[in-house]
Amino acid sequence: MSFHYHHLDKWLCANLDLVEEALETHEKAIVVIGGASSSGKSFCARQLKDYLSHHHHRALILSLDQYDYGLSGIIPNKVQENFFKEPLPHLEEIEAAIKEIIYSVPFDKKYSEPVLQKIAPKIRPYFSSEKDFETFRKALPIEWKRLNFDEPSVYNLKEAAEDVNILYEGGKITEKLYSKVVSERLPSTNTLNGRKFDTILIEGIYALNPVFLNALNRKEAITDFVDGNPKSLFLRRILRDAKTTSADTAFTMSIYFRYIVRSYQETILPGKERADVVFSNEMTFEEMRSGNLYTTKNEIAVEDKEKVGEFLKETTLLSRQYQRDYFFTVPGEAEKSENILRLRLLSSDGGKTYQPSSLVHKGVPKVRKDNKIIRPINVLIKEGEFNKVFASTEECLSAFDSAGFLVSAPLDKQKEKLLWKKLPVTLRRIREKYYLEYSDEKTGEELKKFFFQSSK
Repeated sequence: MSFHYHHLDKWLCANLDLVEEALETHEKAIVVIGGASSSGKSFCARQLKDYLSHHHHRALILSLDQYDYGLSGIIPNKVQENFFKEPLPHLEEIEAAIKEIIYSVPFDKKYSEPVLQKIAPKIRPYFSSEKDFETFRKALPIEWKRLNFDEPSVYNLKEAAEDVNILYEGGKITEKLYSKVVSERLPSTNTLNGRKFDTILIEGIYALNPVFLNALNRKEAITDFVDGNPKSLFLRRILRDAKTTSADTAFTMSIYFRYIVRSYQETILPGKERADVVFSNEMTFEEMRSGNLYTTKNEIAVEDKEKVGEFLKETTLLSRQYQRDYFFTVPGEAEKSENILRLRLLSSDGGKTYQPSSLVHKGVPKVRKDNKIIRPINVLIKEGEFNKVFASTEECLSAFDSAGFLVSAPLDKQKEKLLWKKLPVTLRRIREKYYLEYSDEKTGEELKKFFFQSSK
């Protein structure tokens, strides 16, 4: 039987009840929190720890992210798995040599040809034959191109389970540390003592993986699955990685649609069926207020086509841009302007053909009394970088569709920069509606007087 919740407070209460039930017959409780990448597992774990503390329980959080092998381990492990029938006898030494070389190298250059040339002489002594060495060396860039951070082999799940078992028995472990900036494990001297806690919280995308759960001595762990709709999961992952890793957004988005969506559907989502508690954690209002830049806009809407015609006779056209927009939503999402995910295409031949330009997310506008629109924008694909992610518009639309999004019909727009009474004005035409953007209050007052004085 699974319990399903959409509100954090109900989810917290459910876990508190299950922890206290477990503590009736055991010295410790174990709560395993798995689920989709960027669903909010770490946030939920922190909230649960604080909630348990408020109810006089001492909880410890272990994140499976800290058990990541690091790029010096992930890529060699995949090479061994896919190119060798028998385990390599000196794999740990090989990984240590690679780590020393790539540790400070920028993310997208970790296994570039110049770096591979430095790696080769360092790892050659650990191979008994030239054939094995050449196989390994040539396979490194192949597995680098296939890199997928969202598969079970990225994490040392057995090592994590061993640590949980030691803590559960009241023993001590060395805390594991991993840096997303350098994509490697970091040295650690901090000790965690199992005697100091009555509840162990473990969170990670593969926390509900059978390899991890079966390696726990304590089989009655409380299991949670944290989920979200496709839009929440996509935006959280792209925006989070832009802040916490050295990978550029185009790279992150490319692997998201190439690997992460499939990993979620095939290897993470099945864990939902094994969960005692399921929590649907959508984007919060606060999350939709954050952006990597903000736009400020003064605007009035006009529906009087004849009045717009009169206005245009008094203007000088400076430039005209033809746009085509696609909007990505999810099932059940209400149409509103405070959580927009938009792909924009531009035309250079007067609207006959269109080429992809940018992908942006627009969040919740700031609250203001002066009617000025200030809203956060996250630029996910910059102009000129579309082909780093998708080969065509059709490939992009298909990728979002396969990830569970609803793709809107195309919306064509015109954007004209005008000079009116020596004042700069921008006119946007969207279907039968017109929007006039202006830069200062004086221009705004003049525009309102022109369009609305007759109705007073």
